[in-house]
Amino acid sequence: MIVQSAPAHPFTTRTSSPLTLPPVQFSPRPSDPPSPRVPSPPLPPSAQIPHDDAELQELRAKIRVLEAKRADDSQRIRELESRLSEAEAFVALRPKLQAKLAQLQTDLTATRRELADAQQLSQLSESRVIDAQEQLEMVMLDKEVAEERAELAEAELEDVKERLAILEVEVDVLREDGKEAGDSPAKDSLAYIQLEKQNERLKEALIKLRDMTQETEQDQRRRISEMEKDMAGVDNLQVSYDETLIKLANAETQIEDLKLQLDDALAAEDMLVQLTERNLMLGEKIEEMRITIEDLEALKELSDELEENHVETEKQLHEDLEAKESQIRENLRKIDALDETCADYENTIQQFRELVLQLQTELEQLRTQTQTAQSESATAASQAANVMSLNMRLQSSAQKHQARTIDLEVKSLEAKEARELLSIIQPYLPQLYVESDSDATSCYLFFRRLGYKLDLINNVVAHIHNLPEALNGDVSEVLVGVCEMRSRISGLSTLCKRFAAVLRRCDVETFLNMGRLYPEIAPLEKRVDMHIDLLRRDEFRDMECVSDIVKIQAQFDHLAEAYFDGFETDLAERELGYVTAFDHDLDMFAASIALTRTSVSSLIKEEEIVLEMGGYDIDQELFNPLVTLLNRCKSAKTVSKKMIKRLEDLAQDSAAVKPHLIPQMQNLSNYVEELVNFGIAVAQQIMPHLRDVRSSKTAFQLTTILAVVKQSATSTVAKDMKPGASPWDAIGDSIGHLIEESTKLVQPILGPENVQKITGTAPWVSRIAEIKAALAVNVEAERKVASLNDEMQALARSVRTKDQTIQESTVKIELMERRLEAVKKQADAIVELENELIKARKQERAYEEAMEQLQADLDALEQDNAKLKTLTAGQERQAAGPQVPEPENVPIEGSLETSHLLEQIEALRGTVRFLRNENSYLKGHDLLREIDALPPLPPPVRRTPTPPLAGTSDTDDSDTDEPATPPTLFALETETKRLYRDIMKYSSSPRVVDLSELNAKRAEAKGGKVWMPRKKTPAYQVLERKMDGERLTRRVHGLLERASALTASL
Repeated sequence: MIVQSAPAHPFTTRTSSPLTLPPVQFSPRPSDPPSPRVPSPPLPPSAQIPHDDAELQELRAKIRVLEAKRADDSQRIRELESRLSEAEAFVALRPKLQAKLAQLQTDLTATRRELADAQQLSQLSESRVIDAQEQLEMVMLDKEVAEERAELAEAELEDVKERLAILEVEVDVLREDGKEAGDSPAKDSLAYIQLEKQNERLKEALIKLRDMTQETEQDQRRRISEMEKDMAGVDNLQVSYDETLIKLANAETQIEDLKLQLDDALAAEDMLVQLTERNLMLGEKIEEMRITIEDLEALKELSDELEENHVETEKQLHEDLEAKESQIRENLRKIDALDETCADYENTIQQFRELVLQLQTELEQLRTQTQTAQSESATAASQAANVMSLNMRLQSSAQKHQARTIDLEVKSLEAKEARELLSIIQPYLPQLYVESDSDATSCYLFFRRLGYKLDLINNVVAHIHNLPEALNGDVSEVLVGVCEMRSRISGLSTLCKRFAAVLRRCDVETFLNMGRLYPEIAPLEKRVDMHIDLLRRDEFRDMECVSDIVKIQAQFDHLAEAYFDGFETDLAERELGYVTAFDHDLDMFAASIALTRTSVSSLIKEEEIVLEMGGYDIDQELFNPLVTLLNRCKSAKTVSKKMIKRLEDLAQDSAAVKPHLIPQMQNLSNYVEELVNFGIAVAQQIMPHLRDVRSSKTAFQLTTILAVVKQSATSTVAKDMKPGASPWDAIGDSIGHLIEESTKLVQPILGPENVQKITGTAPWVSRIAEIKAALAVNVEAERKVASLNDEMQALARSVRTKDQTIQESTVKIELMERRLEAVKKQADAIVELENELIKARKQERAYEEAMEQLQADLDALEQDNAKLKTLTAGQERQAAGPQVPEPENVPIEGSLETSHLLEQIEALRGTVRFLRNENSYLKGHDLLREIDALPPLPPPVRRTPTPPLAGTSDTDDSDTDEPATPPTLFALETETKRLYRDIMKYSSSPRVVDLSELNAKRAEAKGGKVWMPRKKTPAYQVLERKMDGERLTRRVHGLLERASALTASL
């Protein structure tokens, strides 16, 4: 603590500005009574003025000197009055500043509350948006399943209509035959009756199918309306979330403004306090000046009227000066004593704080545990709300799953009946169909089924890895491999869809030739089914899947070249394949660029890595260009999504874009392949360099990274790049050209004038006439076989849809079970935290009881202190009585007993004061922590020191040059007590060297050399302890010398 000493003379001013160090006001100690003020000299009686010329001239010279001093004093008084008026003006502003400070504090608390509310609303909005997104994904999946069911139902309806028409024609023919036959044998009438019953059954089946179709359509419409409502709710949530973010930003700006205003108000309050203290000091000086002026005026009147009494007046003035000097010396001694007392108090506080350090750390740990438990309980409450919502969703999904399970059981029963019926009917089928058309039909269904399964794998993998949203954050090498795998799977799925489209509209010969390949390609489906099963069990293996896809792709490419070349019926699938490949290549490019950015940024954040930037800024040279490439890639992705949506809609309507746009689609694929090669080349060359930097502890060189980027750009995208040009500009131009070409392609794709219908007759329809001609002998049996084949195909399709629905529901149930397990673990953790919170509260109550016990002990000590004060008051008066006439004959034994009592009183006072301070410290710890969290105040403005007043240098010199007066017995006794107390404190409070910070820094540096401030080093702490011991030794020697001098004078 820095304490400013008081002036040595009433006319002496400060040597520094009053704004830099505030004055310290000391109260007089009870043991040291203040020195009495010397009264002004009384007026002597009038006498005759002697006629001594020499004395008269001497008195006149003194009068002139006094008049000059009086003029200087009046000038100083005017200056002090002006300063006093300024200080009063500042004091008048103090209530306004305090009111403004209180208003700012209330505004700050209100703003903090609003900020907390805004943060809670923001978190709630984020959780709602996440729930809405999950619901939207589930709804979209249900929508896709419903659309596929609707398509299957429409196909079944068309088949039933065709069969009804055929049956109506057959009924008409049978009726005509019946009329012509007339009296036919009993066997024909029995066949006729069977045909009529079969016709009635078919009519009933048709009515049931129509009812089921209507119910399915109503269900689909209702679910579509619910999805639209959910989408509207998501938009409202997004709008509210954006508004909440805006409010949060406004609240943060208001908080910053309020912090600045608070800093200004605190600075103004400090200035006000300093000016107030300066005003009080100046008022005291003015009062002393007025007293001195009155004395001088009295002296001047005495010199004018009573010149013969100048010798007596001069003696009185000398007495006044000696009294003032004795007062100054007494005040200096008091200041020294108060300084030592303050140091004593600080040492006592430090010692007590070291003793209760363990208690404070335990309290801090309890507070932190309580805060952690509160925050975790709040988190647990929010998680409980999420659990309730998930539980409701799980119940609804369970109900839906139950309904679906019932439907699936019914449909599985129908499928079993259909299979049994098929097994019964198959022997009745003509040998011609079994030998030629059966494998061809199975091959067509194989390609459709395989394409759908590949799309299912692609969609589920994308959902697991959160693609393409995951490309906006940190990307790993696994995610890049997943993007490449999805691209390969998408290519194979497109090829299967092309095969199915060709077989759906090709000629009969090609259809039958493809049937011969079915036994060779049928086992390939088992590999795809194996990967679907692994994906269902969450044991999917990426590398094995990619190797199988590559093998199947090679076989199907050979089939495409040998059997499917030259057909135009797969135009829609080809166009969709080009655009889908373009979209997946964009994902590959974005993943490779994001992997490069993530790897480099994580490396430079490590503390042990040495960075060599080569004079470049890594943000401008590497990170900013990579972010720009990712943003432009997002724009290209938006265009590709539009084209994919348009082409899928056209493919569903059996339409496609005209073939003259295919070259533009191929050009897009070629452009994006160059970008993918660039991104993969950069990632493959940078990753080994980063691994070398981590393993061999070599320096990270930015120039190496930039050289790799330039080399990759010149070899892939920017082959014609000019020397000195930036590779980032060349890559940006390439992406810009890609976006421009894709935008040009979107317009003709969306235009209806470029759409053409894809028509053609299915080969099995053309094959019907040939089979009928070959089997004209037994028409009725063939018709039954044909109808049974149709029913068998319909039942097979229904079985496939049921299997697909069962697989989807199984995946959803497994996902919900995992979430339910996670929620149970969180609930267990919440219960454990609540138990720990209860224990912490019990311990807190125990500490409160301990504090109350300490407060009771404190009250008892205060009562003992009051009793000791009453006992020592009479002894001090008795000891002070004989010191007035003969201060040298004080008995030493009584003074030693008094000093012992005074030491006990001071010790008890220090203990009580320390307990009060520590109690207030513990109660206001939270407030101090908030104050410490505020930004630091600006340093005070340094001002030029105030110049000393004229005429005071003689006094200062006299104070410093004159030899010190011999101490009195009372002063020597007081100093002995203080020195004894300091030595006892020094010996009873050994200094413990603090090595915790040094050990912590050595642990961080893992045993290496560390840097620390000099005042925190162990050597400096030991040196400080030695310096305190040497200082006490010097004080002991000085006290011995003064005691020897006092003994010699006696």
